[in-house]
Amino acid sequence: MDDEQDKAVFTTTELAGRIGAELHGAGDVSIRGVNAVECAGSDDVCFVMSARHAKLLADSEAAAVIVSEKLEGACIVQLVVGNVDAALIAALGLFAPKLTPMEGIHPTAVIEDSAVLGSGAAVGCHAYIGHNVRIDEGTIISAGCIVGENTTIGSHCRLDGNVVVHHNCRIGDRCIIQANTVIGSTGFGYSFIEGEHRLVPHNGGVVIEDCVEIGANSCVDRAKFGNTIIGAGSKIDNLVQIAHNVVIGKCCVIAGQVGVSGSCVLGDGVVIGGEAGLADHINIGAGAMVGAGSGLMRDVPAGVKVVGYPANDMNVQLRVWALQRRLPDMARQLREVVAAVKKLEGRMADG
Repeated sequence: MDDEQDKAVFTTTELAGRIGAELHGAGDVSIRGVNAVECAGSDDVCFVMSARHAKLLADSEAAAVIVSEKLEGACIVQLVVGNVDAALIAALGLFAPKLTPMEGIHPTAVIEDSAVLGSGAAVGCHAYIGHNVRIDEGTIISAGCIVGENTTIGSHCRLDGNVVVHHNCRIGDRCIIQANTVIGSTGFGYSFIEGEHRLVPHNGGVVIEDCVEIGANSCVDRAKFGNTIIGAGSKIDNLVQIAHNVVIGKCCVIAGQVGVSGSCVLGDGVVIGGEAGLADHINIGAGAMVGAGSGLMRDVPAGVKVVGYPANDMNVQLRVWALQRRLPDMARQLREVVAAVKKLEGRMADG
């Protein structure tokens, strides 16, 4: 099939109806894609999030723009919406590539007799479904995945290629786990006994609640006892390490390359920036934020923002950084003061 023929096309009137926009501007233009202001072509709709973006419209070739309020003097079809982010998500969904859906069980997949698959569940090539696994309706297990015994996966989930879910794990409904991620690996827990590091058995599991999304190449370790828990609606980026017995609340957001050490507890709505590291047994209150690259060594109260290495209250740390930039001048001034004092002491001694 010709790719051009397969692409979605909407007029601006149709697009406005689909994304709940109020249409301003003359003409009904055909739209074939979504792009950034500076990259948009003559059949693209772009979007404006700020005044800086609005200035770029003067040089943009876009056919239309999604905005939160009408831009006066802009010679472009405008789709005015209450929430640009929500409208952008809807528009991108309309123009998403139409990929061939996975259906049925591939003949190279290995599924143990005791496993139970719900209606419409699909299993890709060379996947393995272990003993006593339950996979509910509409869930997609992509090529090369492994689902260990006694694990349950809810409905309408998607496991991308080569995901491994070890034994005794539970995944809720409508979850997405991207390629090469591992759920339920043995945690990093050792005791030094008689001259050697001995692995502490990890007999617990992992519970991933509904609507969780986990990026590629991330790891969620199983608990020593009980469960490592990822709360409903939480979103975890690529290359994230979640250690044993961690409890993450609902609707948390964790950016790439974050490391969460064992037995940390994150309240609902916590946000952690990329490359941040958390020491073990830390409690972070609901709605708190940890800045990118921070090293967190202590508990954080609810709603507090911390940054830095080691992490500190954001307002305090910003003042520290401002003073650090002045250190060369302050050092020079100190040398001048010391020299002046020495001269004064010399005069007093001669006097």
